[in-house]
Order: sequence, then structure tokens, then C-alpha cells
Amino acid sequence: MKTELEYQPDITETNKLICERYWLREGDKRSGFIYTCREIGQEFDSKHQDIPSIVKANAHLVVLDCQCVDCGKPKICYTRSQLIHLKPDRWQCDECWNIFLERREQEHLKHCLEQERLKEEQRQAALEYINDYRGTQLADVPSVTDLHEVDRLLLAATIDSLGTENLKTTISLRNNLSLALSPFFGLDEHILHHLFKLNLLLLAPEENYDYVNVNSKRELEIDYHQVNFEFAYGTDDLTKAMLDAKSKKNISSLVANPQFESWCQQIQLGECLSYLITRSKLNDLAPPIGEKLVSLFRACLAECSVSVMHYIIYKAVESAAAYVRKPNITRKHASNSISGNIERVFGKICSGSWHPNKSFRDASHAQSAMAKVFFDYVFGIEDCGFNYTLNELFSPYKPKQVLEQMGYSTLGSAQSTNYSITINDLK
Repeated sequence: MKTELEYQPDITETNKLICERYWLREGDKRSGFIYTCREIGQEFDSKHQDIPSIVKANAHLVVLDCQCVDCGKPKICYTRSQLIHLKPDRWQCDECWNIFLERREQEHLKHCLEQERLKEEQRQAALEYINDYRGTQLADVPSVTDLHEVDRLLLAATIDSLGTENLKTTISLRNNLSLALSPFFGLDEHILHHLFKLNLLLLAPEENYDYVNVNSKRELEIDYHQVNFEFAYGTDDLTKAMLDAKSKKNISSLVANPQFESWCQQIQLGECLSYLITRSKLNDLAPPIGEKLVSLFRACLAECSVSVMHYIIYKAVESAAAYVRKPNITRKHASNSISGNIERVFGKICSGSWHPNKSFRDASHAQSAMAKVFFDYVFGIEDCGFNYTLNELFSPYKPKQVLEQMGYSTLGSAQSTNYSITINDLK
């Protein structure tokens, strides 16, 4: 490595010798220094730790074959460590480095501003689309008197659970800590989606922009858990809907309606799914919840009330929790056994070998607004959706030939939906 030592104009002869000793190397080796600072200090009667400072103040080493990749300026070293750690093939002087940093910062700022511009452009386009959608909704709000009776019940349950004090808007499902809309989070979202598609719930774009997305197909994707809606009706109509839900109805007409029966089935199934998830989590278990389990619950609910199903679920989960204590049984094995345990307990109850014990409603699974509206208000029996099967509730109001054909039909949209429970470190 070619170097050249340059001195300060006012350097003394002693300091010049110190600098020469300091930078003297074997050949052109970068780290081949002949004298140590201790040896130089002893020769010139100085402290060895002062030698680098003396050299730095009086001279510097110009590295002739190491030039800045931008401006061509040669590298100047003031200490040995600077020379030893020098990377001559890609060195950049401080001035050029600062220019590079400034240019990069400006480019980054420009990029950020461009991203903000695009984001705001997308935001305005989305708000415009949502506002247009809202306008379409407002132009097609059905008259409250023309609403299907089942939809009026759904609206009443939503008002009861999520309606704010002024009956103008809803609170979000996330912020609802009082009366649950339904027993199960999946059913909550299904209800809100249904009412939104009927134009009974409207979006306030500015307030809900973060929870609404316009996808590539120009369709709205809504986070029903966090969004809050405006009601399409005024306070008088909403109050009337709530009063109508609590008034006496033509029960025979309702139970003959497939939509009413389907929603009742979803409520009872939601009660079972919610209780299963809670009991499983308490035992650090996570059973797979898919169509197979949903079909099993539907079959069980055709014969057993939700209160009996809670007992069956409790026994099944406790059995799985005991199973995991056996050698070589993981929590995943135990979780997968829950479905079989439910089927086994249900079979024993159906065969008469086990008594169908009824459970009391768990405080952590309080009755939902939907259960009250679809069961208590319709049939006039307290928490009857929990304590009775649909067949027991519907049979007094259906002709005999219809009763013989009754079955527990598929759970609405949950037929093709898989729900999952996540437990940390489940093995």
C-alpha cells in the first residue's frame, strides 16, 4: 500500500521523529508496524498513551492508492487503527458520505410523501365508493311495515344489544360488554351482514374507513367485529320494532317459517360452540371445529336441549382433560378425542344407559339478545331456547303430518365454515 506522511508546518524535530517512528512499517504491510507506542515513548521520554495524540496533532498519513469512490480524494489516516481497518476498494470520504446520506434521506422523504399521496388517493376513492354504496342503500330502504317478521326480530335483537342511547347508531361488537347479540361470534357477524345487505344498517364512511376495505372486485369487505353502523330507521320506527318483538305473535305462522327455524337452530348451535370453546380453553385444549363437529351438534340438538348439551360437552371435555394425563398422550391427541367423547356420551343418553342431566346456564354464557327475542318473547317461556328442544317448542303449533317430517337442517352459513381455537404451545 503506497502512503505518504505529511507534517504540520510548525512541527518540531522531536515530534517529527515520533511521527516517523509511529508510521514506520515493514515494506507496505498495513499492520506491519516496526515500533510499538511503548518503545517510542521510552525512546523520547514520553508516556506511551500520549504517543497517538502527539502523532494525530502533528502529522497524517496519506494513502495514495485508496481514493474516494465518488470524488477521487485520497484517504487520510490519523491513527494506526484507521489504516488497519481501511477498505480501499469501496472507501468514501466523509463529505461524499454525508452527501450520499442527505440524498438518500431526501429520496426516502420523497418516497414517503408519494406513498402518503397514493394512500390518501386510495382513501378518497374508497370513501367515494362507500358513500355511493350508502346512497344506494338509502334509496332502497324497505318500509318497516314491509319487513319480514323474522327480519324485524333480528333488528330488534340488534337494537337491544348494540343500539346506543339515542337509537341512532350501534356500538361495535368489540365494545359491547353488556348484552351479547348472539351466543357465538360467528353468528354475531352473520346477523350484522344480513341486516346490512337488507339496507337496515348503514355505514358511516369517515368513522369506519379503517374497518372497511374495497377489494379488487369493487366489493366491500367489512370488519363486522369493529365497525359501528347507523340505523336506517328513525327512533319511532326502531322503538316500534322493539315493542313488536316483545308483543304476542302468531306463533304457528312463525314456526312454519323455515327462516325462523333456521335462526333458532343457529342460536342453539352457537350456544354449544361457545360453551365448547370456553370449556376447552379452561383445560388448555383446542378441538378442531369444522363441519364434522357441527353436524354432530345438529344431530344431538335434534334430541337434546342446550342445557343437556352443556352437560354432554362438560363430560366430554373433562374426559379429554383426564386423557392427556396418560403416558404419550399430547394435548392435540386429547383435543381430537373431544368429538368422539361427545358422540359417546350422547349415545349413552339416547340408549337410556345415562340419565340426561340438565345444566344450569353458566354465568359466563349469559342469555343473548337474540335468544330472548327468538325464544322468550315468542313462546313466553323464560330461557326456553336453553331448556327445550325445538321439537318440544314447535310441536304444539305444527300439524301432525308436518311434525313427522321435521329435522334439524343445516346451520345457515356455518355449513361451510371452519372455526378454530388457538391455545399457546398445544402439543
